[in-house]
Amino acid sequence: MTEKAPRPWIGLVTKKIREEHGCIVVSGICLTRFVNGKEALDTKQVRIDVASKRNAADISFGSRYGMPGPKASHLNTYKLVIDMKDARNFDIQNKLLVIYKDQYEGFISYELLDRRTGQNRNGPLFVHDGVTYYLRQNKYNRVTLTVRDTNRYDRPEEQARLERAAKNAEKLKDRDIIFMYEKHCAKYEESASVLYEKLIDMGYDNAYFVVDTSIPTVRDLPERYKKNLIEKDSDKHLEYYFASEKFISTETLDHALQLRVANKAAMDKITKEPLSYVFLQHGPTYMISLNKENRSGFLKKPWMKLHKTVVSSELEAQHFIELGGMDREDLYITGMAKFDKAFRHDGADRVVIMPTWRRWELNQAREDITQTNYYRMMRLMYDSVPEDLRDKVVILPHPLMAERFADIAESGDAEDAEMCSRIRVPDSYEGVLRDTEVLITDYSSISYDAFYRGAKVVFYWAEKDACMTHYGEGTKLMLNLGNVFGPVAMTGPEITAAVKENYGVPQKQDYIDRYRQIIEFHDGKNTERIIEHLVRDGVLRPVSAEVQS
Repeated sequence: MTEKAPRPWIGLVTKKIREEHGCIVVSGICLTRFVNGKEALDTKQVRIDVASKRNAADISFGSRYGMPGPKASHLNTYKLVIDMKDARNFDIQNKLLVIYKDQYEGFISYELLDRRTGQNRNGPLFVHDGVTYYLRQNKYNRVTLTVRDTNRYDRPEEQARLERAAKNAEKLKDRDIIFMYEKHCAKYEESASVLYEKLIDMGYDNAYFVVDTSIPTVRDLPERYKKNLIEKDSDKHLEYYFASEKFISTETLDHALQLRVANKAAMDKITKEPLSYVFLQHGPTYMISLNKENRSGFLKKPWMKLHKTVVSSELEAQHFIELGGMDREDLYITGMAKFDKAFRHDGADRVVIMPTWRRWELNQAREDITQTNYYRMMRLMYDSVPEDLRDKVVILPHPLMAERFADIAESGDAEDAEMCSRIRVPDSYEGVLRDTEVLITDYSSISYDAFYRGAKVVFYWAEKDACMTHYGEGTKLMLNLGNVFGPVAMTGPEITAAVKENYGVPQKQDYIDRYRQIIEFHDGKNTERIIEHLVRDGVLRPVSAEVQS
C-alpha cells in the first residue's frame, strides 16, 4: 500500500477577525499537526497560499512548535494577515492552503468543533470600493477567503431583513409554494419561464416566478402570467424563499436569493433543509466535465428530499452518471423546455461573438479588463471577422464580465473603442439569437442554442487546455474533435476562414448528426415531458386535482 503524504493542518480553536491598516487580521489559539504523520509541525516551515497566488497571507505563531496537545497535535497562538489590496486580484473563492517546506499541502479548519463539516459560518464583512471581503467556512470546514463585488445583502439593514423574513416565513409553511427563477432572479428568457407559463396555463396557481419586473420581457407579458410574479428582493421574495420546499430553476439554488450571500440562515435554507429541487439547466451541461469540486453545484445534494436534473440526451445523461456520480433515476431525459420556443428569423445575418466567462479573471477584470486574456481573446475574435462582415458583428460578453467594459469606449484607443461599440448587454439573448447566422465562441453553452435554431458555430480552442486547468486537475471539455458541431480554429486566420466558409450556407450534415447525439429532442414537446415527470414525482399535483381546487 502506498504511504500517504503528510498534510500540514491548522485547526482554529478561537479566532478574532478584524480589519487593521487595510488588512484582514485573524488571531487566537490554534492546534497544529500533520494528517498522516505524528511529528511536530515546525511553524517556521509554513506559508499560506491560495490557488492563484503564492504567499497570499502572512502567518506567525507564538512559538516554533507549541505545547503538546491531543492526538499528536500542538497548542499554539497564531496571527494571520491578508492584505486586502493584494486580495482584490485573487479568485472569487480562495481556500487558504497550508504549504509545508515547499512540498506538502494542507489546510486550515475554520471551526475546530465542527470537525470536517461546514455549518455556513462566516466572519465579518469588510467592504471597500465596491468589493466585499470575508472569511467563511466551506462545506468541508476549511477556511475560504471570498472576494467579490458588494451586493445589497452585505449591508446590516439587509441582513436584518433576511432574519426577519426567515421568521415571517413560518406562517407560510403550510402553503405548497413552487418557487421558480432564472439567473440572479433577474432574467426571464430560459426554460424556467417557459415552464412557468405552461404551468399557469394549466391552472397551477401555486407556481411563482421571482424576477426583476422592470425588464421589457416581463413588462410585455400577458396579464395572466403577471399575477404570480414576485419582485426580486422584495419582502415577498425573501419570505417565499424561506417558506418554499419546492424550487424549480435554470440555475443552482444559490441564485434563488443572492449569489454568494453571506448570511447563515439563507445558506442553511439551501444547504441543510430537505427540499425538492429540479434543475432545468440554462444550457446543456455537456461541456465542462462534472468531475471536479468547483462543478459540484450541479450535482446531487445528499440532504435533498428530491433532486432532479433535466438533460437533453442519453449521452448527456451518461455525463452526469459517469462523471457526476448521479443515478439514472435522478435525471429527466426530456430535453430543455426553452428549446420548445426557439426559432430564428428568416434573413438572420448577425455574426455574434460570445465566449464564456473566466471566473479566475473576474477580479483582475475589475482593475483593468484590457489586461486579461479574456479581453485579448475577444479582441482576436473580433479582428478575425472578415472585413465585409464586420458591420454584422454583435459582441455579447458574459454578464459577469460585461460591466467591466463600461469605460473602454471612451478610453481614447480607437481600435478598442470600435470593438466595444459592438458590445451589447441585452435584457434577453433571445432577440440576438433569432438574428444569428454565425456564432464565434470558445466553449459557451450558448452554442447549443444557436445551432438548434439553424446558426453555424465556430469554436476557438487555442486556450482551451489552459482554461481547463483553472477548473481543477483532470477537468476536460466534453466536446472534442470527434463530436464538435462546428469548425475548430486555433488561430485568427483560421477563425476568418471558418466564418467565410460557414456564413450564408446551410448547416453541414455531419455537424447536424453530431449535434443530435447531444441534443436529442426536436419535437417541441420538452415542456410536456418535464411536467409529466414533475407530476409523477409529486412536485406537482395531478392537473385535474389542481384545476378543480
